[in-house]
Order: sequence, then C-alpha cells, then structure tokens
Amino acid sequence: MKNYIKLILIFLLAGFVSCNEEALDIPLRGVQEVDRTYQNADDETVLSFIAAIHYKIHGDSFSDGNLGTTVSALSLRRHLGMMGGEFAEYFQYLGTSETSVYTLTWSYYYTIIYWCNMIIEQFPYNNVASEEVITRAIAEARAIRSIMMMNLVQLYGNPPLADHIMTGEEGNTPAEESWAFIESELLEVAEKLPSKNGIDGQSAIGSRLSKEAVYAYLGKAYLWQEKFSDAAQTLHNKVIATGLYGLVEDFSELNRYTSDFSPEYLWEYDITDASGYELSQAGLFDAVNYNWAPNALFIPDGLYNEGGFGQVAYPSDAFGVFMDEHETSGATKSARYRASIASYDEVLDESLFSYSDGEKGMKSVGAPDCEGYFRLKLSPRMENVMGPEGWSFDYLHNNICYMRYAEVLLNYAEAVAMGGSEGALSGLEALNMVRSRAGLPVAPSLDMNNEEYGVKAERRAELFYESSRFIDLVRWGDAPNVLADCGKYTPEFYGYINGNNTAPQDKDQWRTIKTATIGEGFKSNKHELFPIPAVDLNNNTNLVQNPGW
Repeated sequence: MKNYIKLILIFLLAGFVSCNEEALDIPLRGVQEVDRTYQNADDETVLSFIAAIHYKIHGDSFSDGNLGTTVSALSLRRHLGMMGGEFAEYFQYLGTSETSVYTLTWSYYYTIIYWCNMIIEQFPYNNVASEEVITRAIAEARAIRSIMMMNLVQLYGNPPLADHIMTGEEGNTPAEESWAFIESELLEVAEKLPSKNGIDGQSAIGSRLSKEAVYAYLGKAYLWQEKFSDAAQTLHNKVIATGLYGLVEDFSELNRYTSDFSPEYLWEYDITDASGYELSQAGLFDAVNYNWAPNALFIPDGLYNEGGFGQVAYPSDAFGVFMDEHETSGATKSARYRASIASYDEVLDESLFSYSDGEKGMKSVGAPDCEGYFRLKLSPRMENVMGPEGWSFDYLHNNICYMRYAEVLLNYAEAVAMGGSEGALSGLEALNMVRSRAGLPVAPSLDMNNEEYGVKAERRAELFYESSRFIDLVRWGDAPNVLADCGKYTPEFYGYINGNNTAPQDKDQWRTIKTATIGEGFKSNKHELFPIPAVDLNNNTNLVQNPGW
C-alpha cells in the first residue's frame, strides 16, 4: 500500500489514453494501451492496482471537502448520519436528482467498480505476474465489486448491474438479479482468499480482504434480503466459529491508532506512518476538519483544536437523549457512552475533560448544527494527528475501519431474532458480548424492539457514525415514522442561557436557537431510495427514475 503516487500517475495516463485515443488516433510515446498496462504488469504492479482501489474507496478528503467534486468514505458516514437523523446537521429531504450527494455517491461506487472490472477483465490475459498473485487480485476485485454493488442496490434500488465494463447504455437491473449476482460472487471468491493466521494475524494481510471478511459481507447481504437462516448460518459458521476475531476490550480504543489491525477489524484502510507518503495516501488533512468548531467552543485537551471547513457532525438531540437513557446503568454512564458523545454539561465537567489554558465552554458565537451534544467517537484526537503545518496539511494516521466484529455479532443476533437458526453461540450471547463490552448489564432475552436492550437500540448505540442508521431504518420500515420531521429546523447552540461557563448546569438551561426551514421530512414511497442522477438519465434513455423523484 506504499505506491500511491506511482499509481495515480499510471491511472491518469491510462485514463487519458482511454478517453482520447479514438479522437486523436496518435500513439503517445512512453504510454502503453490500457489493456497492455494490465496484461504486462508484474507482481509488484498487480499489487499496486489493488492498492489503488483501496485508495479510491478511502477517497480524497481534499477534493471532497474543499472542491466538492468527490465523495470520500468518511463523508459518506457523515451524509448517512445526517439522513438518519443522528446529527444535528439535519438532512432536509429537499433534494432532487441533481443534488450533489446523490450524484457523487453514485459516481463514487461506480468508479470503484470500474477499476475492479478492469482487473477482472484484463488480468486473465496477464502472463507476466505469478498465478498466485493474479488469482488473489481478481478474487479481491470481485469481492470489492460485489460490496460496492450491494451499497448501490441498498441506496438506489435497481441500478444497472456492473458485472462488466459498462458502456453507458445499460438499463435498470431488477434488485433480485443484482442480489443473486452479489451472493454468488461473494460465495465463490471467499474461498479464493486467505484466512488470517490467528486472532492477531490481520497485520500480515494488511487492509486486504480475508476469506472471513468476505463471508461477513455475504451474511450482511443475506440479512438485507431477510434471508435470516442463510445470514445466521453464514455469520456463525464462517466468521464467528473460526475464532479469528474478537472485541477490543476498551471501546474507547477504537478511536485510536493502537487498534489498527486489531482482532475487531475485519476490513480497514491502512494508513502508513512512513515518511513521504503522508499527504498522497490521506488526500490531505484526512478528515481532521470533521472536528468540533474551535471558533465557537474551547476544545478540551487531547482533541484536535485547529480550524477547517467547519464540516462538523454534532449528535442530534434525539440521539443524545437516546444515549442518555440507553447507556445509563444505575447512575453511571456506560463506557461506550463516554467514548461516543458528551453533553455540554459533561464538556464543562473537569473530572471528565481537562483544559490546560483554563478556558472552557462556549465562546461569543454559536455552534451551528449543534443541539448541545458533542461527538467523541471518531473525532480527531491529537495522538492520531500527524503533520505540524496546521489543518490544511495535518492528517490522521489511524486506520479507517469499514467493518467491525461488533457489527458481525449484531447482524448475527438480528438474524437469529428474526427466525434464523443459531449455532453454538446463541444470538442472545452475541448481543450480550457487545453489551458487556459497552459496560451495560446483559440482556435477559433476544428481542428486536425492546428500548432497553433490543437489537435495534443496540445497533443504534454501537454503530453510531458508521453509515448504518439510515439504511437500517429503511430496511426495517421505520424511516417514515422516525424521520418524518427530519430537517424541519436548523439549530444553533450557545451554551447556557446565562452565559456562565464555570460549572455544569441542567439541560433546561441550554440556549439553542431553532430556525424553521422548508424541509419536508422523509416521505414514504420516495426517500427509501436515492434518485438516479439526472445527468445519467439524460445521457442514457434506457434508465428509469425511481418512484417519487
């Protein structure tokens, strides 16, 4: 994963030839045809193509945050958090098929799939690289293509199935056909990939996919389709029963580079500390701008205190209240709560946070899109930040995790709760493994809807800011009710009514200004699916728009 600059240059040259050779019909010296680039690749170059796909999945934070021309993995987390009502930067559901988040998300997934298809279609003709390297690269590309396709189907319903290099003339593919393809591919390629050599063996594989990680995504695909027995059996027999994964003991460690390649991470993006690769791999300031706004708030010790574009993700009041209630045992907040969010009262509590300069609380301006709760989970911590130049050059060197073992356990618990056959580990035991690590008492029974210990509540608390909430609400059919008022006002938080920052006060003393919007809220039979981008509809008459758009 160290050849990023070389990779980008190769792809830029390849893309130039691909787009322009027919028009110019002039051979470029020193630049091979695209197919020959793949077919003549040696082992190192083959690996560099796989590394480049990982780079594309991570995305370029600079182009995303500064230019608004791409979407990154981290910005997708924020967008889906907004859409799921978990952030006080509420999504207003006023967009059209031309709205950038829908268009860029579509492009993000199909671009990754395109590069996967180049590997899948071109590497079989390669007689230079070793068979072992080629076989594994193709299997990984097929797995990643399937995972990206799964995300497209979840969000867009019936997008074209990209099981080939697309011509731009493909019509909608029925979801059932795409799901069948996804299942078949994941099932087949999983057996072509290696397992870890033990519970601590991920570092030997790095950020490449293991057999068990692919099976975890297959179980997730079954769960989405309500194939609960298939989901339960796959997750238990192919992932849980292997004993190759486990939960990190301290939930707060998931926000630190010390958890890179931990037993809990099934798939992660590897960010190296090696000198010379910092900016190329992280796309500049690798999301350190997703922090608390230092112009509005004095930042506690240990958290990143530079500025940025102000692209914050403060928890919504609804999520804060939920965590207050769900994560309290007796009078004690759970360890998961302490590592996930903090209320304004808690931010001022010097038994929880320290301030070296002695100043704390709100400054003279308000914090937009804030309702008095502050995100700790995955907020940039100084220990994770490298680069002495300020926010425009700083980057995070802790790995970005795409799937954790905690999600596997919760997926399995849900599959069992919905009727799937459990294995040696019961669904209730799987649920309680997650709850116990969080610092909560064990649940007495396996239930989906119990507000205190149900699977839905547990997923909401455990997977906060991990891109799951909106998709969960849609697949459960809960979105029209939960998100009915989403985005009908915008909040701005000013601390306490009396402006006193010296000591915590009650929540009824918070000063939040709410401004009404023209937001519609989530509309059933429309917002369950993203719209197919207008630019694609205009360029391809074979596509049909989703209902309501």
